Amino acid sequence: MSRQKKPRIAVLPGDPCGVGPELAAKLLAEREMLAQAQVIALGDRRIFQMGETLAGVSLEICDIHEIEALPSESTTLFCLDYPSMAPEDVTRGKVNPKAGASVYKTLLYALELAQSGAIDGFVFAPFNKKAMHLGGCPFESEFMLFLDFFQIHGVHGEINVLDELWTTRVSSHIALKDVVECIQQQRIFETIRHLHQSLQRYGLLQPKIAVTGLNPHCGEEGMFGREELDEIGPAVEQAKSEGMNVVGPYPADTIFLRREKEQFNGIISMYHDQGQVATKLLGFDRGVTVHGGLPVPITTPSHGTAFDIAGKGIAHHQAICNAFNIAVQMAQGGRST
Repeated sequence: MSRQKKPRIAVLPGDPCGVGPELAAKLLAEREMLAQAQVIALGDRRIFQMGETLAGVSLEICDIHEIEALPSESTTLFCLDYPSMAPEDVTRGKVNPKAGASVYKTLLYALELAQSGAIDGFVFAPFNKKAMHLGGCPFESEFMLFLDFFQIHGVHGEINVLDELWTTRVSSHIALKDVVECIQQQRIFETIRHLHQSLQRYGLLQPKIAVTGLNPHCGEEGMFGREELDEIGPAVEQAKSEGMNVVGPYPADTIFLRREKEQFNGIISMYHDQGQVATKLLGFDRGVTVHGGLPVPITTPSHGTAFDIAGKGIAHHQAICNAFNIAVQMAQGGRST
């Protein structure tokens, strides 16, 4: 994109009833970190102001009302005001359909800007899926919304990032009894390739990826389960044959213990909790979710709206800072020069 040297990244405030506005304000106050991109606070200006008050920060923001008003290059922090919810309608710490509608409306606007090339990616603060559904979103999750909007039919999936470790899984939000049906060589291979390409976009030319087994102790050579022999192992070999640096399958109960010694950049688990339990124990308050397989980077903290502490000004903002840094780095890797 020739309009500027730095990527243009939007920051969305998330659910106004949760810790999102506070986190967004704390992120936007990190001016040294924000210097690596042209940053836009995208959303209702009044919600951002509410976040400033809760966070105890004062932001120097230039308000604009249309994207065309942005200069091609500037170090100024801009707010693209997009009215979506009156502050008096905020019910702090509670599921609110109006808050969900605000989130849905703002996400759609961000997607439109990304599709047009007006922004290079965006970071959104946490929101509540039930509230967004009550607010009119017809999709079960934001990722389904993103996939539908961009008409993505290829390989995709949520990637969880903790520091420099990227993790994803072959199956996701399904019943545990249905997992075995998903353990197929082609699906596992496509998941490996998806994580490999995402890490390359992040800037790692030849990332090292480890793959878990499905069964305890990887099935002990077929004694209790053949998925490692018939599906997972062949998928790893297929990935190797295409030049990817992949190892495994390794037992799921020790793979995270091996990550530092063997310097894994990524780990692929077979189902949701197999990987998520480990990553959240390692660093719940700094993890990031990357929505992989999309044409632009879209990231968010891995934690939720934290309704129990909303409005107290005590929410930690390390995760949203990490989400911002990842979005910037991926946008730089994905932009033409």
